[in-house]
Amino acid sequence: MNYLMAKVGGRDAAVCRVLSQEGEIYAIPGLNNTLAYMDDYKLEDGQWFVLEDFSAKDYFPDFLGRQFDATAYGVLPRGEYPKLKYLFAVQDNDKFCFQKITSTKVLQKRLLAFSLDEAPSMLDTSYCIVLNREPDAIYSVADNKLYFRNLSSITAIFKGIDELYREATDEETQDFMDLPIIQAAEDYTLDKIKTANRRRIKAAMEKYNAFTPEQKRAVPGYLHEYCPALPFDVGEGAFCVSNEKELTELLNGLNQRYYTTAIDGEKRLANSVTRL
Repeated sequence: MNYLMAKVGGRDAAVCRVLSQEGEIYAIPGLNNTLAYMDDYKLEDGQWFVLEDFSAKDYFPDFLGRQFDATAYGVLPRGEYPKLKYLFAVQDNDKFCFQKITSTKVLQKRLLAFSLDEAPSMLDTSYCIVLNREPDAIYSVADNKLYFRNLSSITAIFKGIDELYREATDEETQDFMDLPIIQAAEDYTLDKIKTANRRRIKAAMEKYNAFTPEQKRAVPGYLHEYCPALPFDVGEGAFCVSNEKELTELLNGLNQRYYTTAIDGEKRLANSVTRL
């Protein structure tokens, strides 16, 4: 038997039973094509991010650590429908399939229903939730792994999981901007550095600190090749950064996102990379 459950928010936060059925509630895809989460990697079709040893994480929900018993949960009260935070299905006694509830998934309107071999009918839905074909995340009890495709879609389900794409703090950002290779304009202050670049700063700082002295000396030449318009102070040996575009170019350089194709010599910028 498969079960559909709901997490209710508000003062009476609880996990409740919605329905049970023999057939699948969510389609569970093949989970063989996986890789560890990287916030700058764009998944290909059929790929999933995976978190190993999920039960050891601080954001692991307590109820996942207990043997599932449907009778231990009360039925979802009808008056609680508007308070739903997310749904999850327990399938095959081993898979927990999660779906975030968003306003686009809630229908409160009249619908015209068409069914094969039946006449059309009018549905007056006071509160209807659209189920995705595939869940936003899947927790496999057997291998203790969480699979997901989009981190932002599950941050409301697993509180604290957003640490995986935590942006650089003001202190970390200032440390980066103080690197000898950077010369920031006086009016380009920390408050002007947006979230996207603050996330890139984390990776760039780690890479730059890991560079050998010889690799650090190679950075200007590499950036000159791919970003010839990026201002450079020869005397100071530093790139002059005065806006988000220039900082983005510098960060892509430190993260080695620029490359030239081997066959036709085309210069490109990689939106995501996989280490071989």
